[in-house]
Amino acid sequence: MIEMLLGLLLPFITILSIVIAVRHGPFRNRWWRVETWAGFTLTVAWICFLIGFVGPMIFAPGANQGPLLGVLYTGPIGLVVGFIWGGLRMRARRS
Repeated sequence: MIEMLLGLLLPFITILSIVIAVRHGPFRNRWWRVETWAGFTLTVAWICFLIGFVGPMIFAPGANQGPLLGVLYTGPIGLVVGFIWGGLRMRARRS
């Protein structure tokens, strides 16, 4: 039962985070004036995740655990880096 719920919620959570990243992240307008901290964090996390997930499939197609790089390392690291970087950007814009 729990596996079925997680299977149904995972695409919803993924799509929701992409929508938040695009709507409130650096893609909102040309000069990034109305970005939010959460949007910037999710944008950096998605970019890092995609690089870590797709990159090993392109550059090392024979590696059997290549996409785990994006899931276990570059995605979470991108989330933390985006959170810190977004916070510093918000602080710099307010002052």
